[in-house]
Amino acid sequence: MVARNSSNILGLVLTVLGLTPIIIVLLNAWTSGISLLDLSALYGFLWTNPFYLGFGIEFELIYLVILGTVIVISGLALLARRTRQIEEVTVVTDDLTVTLECTVCKNRWKEHFSEKQLQAMGFPQNRTISRRRCQACRKYTRPKIISI
Repeated sequence: MVARNSSNILGLVLTVLGLTPIIIVLLNAWTSGISLLDLSALYGFLWTNPFYLGFGIEFELIYLVILGTVIVISGLALLARRTRQIEEVTVVTDDLTVTLECTVCKNRWKEHFSEKQLQAMGFPQNRTISRRRCQACRKYTRPKIISI
């Protein structure tokens, strides 16, 4: 489940990071007076106007759009991919049906316990278990184990 959530988060982050330079370039073109519907003018604007990165490094705006498109596609691919689900493993234990007796009203009822649970309660030496509510007298008691 964690792998699925982390890939979704990474996919969303990459998609937003990829859309950001594309939107900035399109807004820059729009504020320069270029119609976004005139593709030849937009194409000429992207190839002629440089983007200054600093330290004398510059490149055309079309490369920024291409980089943004690649990042958006990779983000969408992460969002769309199906991850392998991790199957939960359930441990099958032998359940034992135990007959319990209320120490107040002597009512008897049956409950299911695993062997390890009974051993944790100290079963062979300790014949009483943790507090339970008796269905007959409705009092909390430490019932005795009568039979297994």
